[in-house]
Amino acid sequence: MRIIDAEEQVLADLKEEGRVVAERPYLGFTVITVRHPTLGKLVLVQGPDGSGAMVEADE
Repeated sequence: MRIIDAEEQVLADLKEEGRVVAERPYLGFTVITVRHPTLGKLVLVQGPDGSGAMVEADE
């Protein structure tokens, strides 16, 4: 697994390019799981300002 810092636009693009499997808001951040056509399984963690992190999960 890899954790990569991501800006708001990168997270938005990943959500748009892939299929959102689940999205769950928590206090202070949102967790989004995405199945991306080229990157595979992703977990996106987005903060209140829109930026956050992308986690590439192994198959």
